[in-house]
Amino acid sequence: MFFSVALSDEYVREVVSDRLRQAERDRLADLAAGPSRPVRARVAGWLFAIARRIEGQPQATLVRAEA
Repeated sequence: MFFSVALSDEYVREVVSDRLRQAERDRLADLAAGPSRPVRARVAGWLFAIARRIEGQPQATLVRAEA
């Protein structure tokens, strides 16, 4: 019984450390990729939405294409 509990505890520790390593790799990959949209594109979208609101046109649904 003790062997089974010790093996199970070691397995849980290994899985947790593997998940932490994977989360760190994902975080570093996100940092390397940068923001999803450039600041210029976000500002342009905001300005476009403000212009439509000022003109009284209904808001259009914009679809963002990201590569």
